[in-house]
Amino acid sequence: MLHIIIDGYNLIHASRGTDDDWTQLSLEKARNALVGFLLSKRKERRERITVVFDGSSGMYPRESSPHGVEVLFSEAGVTADTVICHMVESAPNPRTILVVSDDRQIKASALKAGAKPLASRTFLRESHKAAEKRRRAGPPEPREKFDGTKPGDVQRWRKVLGLDEGEAK
Repeated sequence: MLHIIIDGYNLIHASRGTDDDWTQLSLEKARNALVGFLLSKRKERRERITVVFDGSSGMYPRESSPHGVEVLFSEAGVTADTVICHMVESAPNPRTILVVSDDRQIKASALKAGAKPLASRTFLRESHKAAEKRRRAGPPEPREKFDGTKPGDVQRWRKVLGLDEGEAK
């Protein structure tokens, strides 16, 4: 499973001038907006997502998972960058990690460990492209279209629709 680790304030800053511009919001509202955005993307993509912020937590506990997006805050005197680098370096399989940040130290650490770094603006742009592609594709096809009907379904629906009654006469 892909694990996306996000430099939270870096991604908020990268949203400046986009449709998702969270830079004009208070820190707490910006964090909430970012987590909401990530939740909507997670529902569609099913990855593990961790967003790391510097400093105090505001409304979230220091570590929390609101509906599947893990939210972490660095301890006093420790930066989110340090937390992210440590997470990547200590991961059992860094090749399954995508690190979203524009910070040079984080990107270098990710590359060195074997993880894939991705620029914050690129992450936002690709997230919107994927959502638009899914929207245009419409709802998924029903499983029955590919698997066929279950045994007995045809007879049951013939009875429900009254089709068998006319043939019996």
